[in-house]
Amino acid sequence: MLRELDRLQIARVSAHPLSDNTGVWLRDPDGNVVQIVVATKVSPDGPALQAPPHLHPAGRGAAPSRSAAGRVRPRCLSHVLLFSSDVPRSVRFYGEVLGLRLSDQSGELIAFMHGAHGSDHHLLAFVKSDGPGYHHSSWHVASIDDVGIGREHMAACGYVRGWGVGRHVIGSNYFAYVQDPWGSFAEFSYDIDFIPADVDWKPGDYPAEDSFYVWGPQPPDYFTVNHEIAE
Repeated sequence: MLRELDRLQIARVSAHPLSDNTGVWLRDPDGNVVQIVVATKVSPDGPALQAPPHLHPAGRGAAPSRSAAGRVRPRCLSHVLLFSSDVPRSVRFYGEVLGLRLSDQSGELIAFMHGAHGSDHHLLAFVKSDGPGYHHSSWHVASIDDVGIGREHMAACGYVRGWGVGRHVIGSNYFAYVQDPWGSFAEFSYDIDFIPADVDWKPGDYPAEDSFYVWGPQPPDYFTVNHEIAE
């Protein structure tokens, strides 16, 4: 790894003062600090587990009761999407330095990258902006009901701004986004595509109208705002 960083002329930087001071630290072309640590694989080796369908006898409805819906608890992190001033440049950097692979893209507007050893359709994604920033983290939930129930719970807690419920084209997952107090988002995600290690995935280049969603409400204007440079 160090020899490869030297070959690519990637300078190392000091560890973040609040970190555990392990691994190798560097900056990507947008200035984001990256920590590289040798560790066992922690991303799933197969599609995220889904909740079994609700059992119901003939003559009764299949939907769960509202009173018994309970709290939604994400099962694991799926991916992170960052704003980038140059999406193709970010793709090249994370491909060369970290070995991520391009899954799909929409021109130079947005790109999605997966892990070489089997991962969700994307572990990391980039969307065009005038500068770097953090757009959203995405969290696996067990069912499409959990997407809606999680979104509704957040609204009841006062976090009413967001987008969804809907379904993406790229990645195929069902989604609901909730805006946090800093302007970025957390996504409830269900049934995203998975790319196994032994599959030769051919990246697609999608038209702009397919870069957002198949169905769902119109995304709000603030959904695409990079609040880290908007002040």
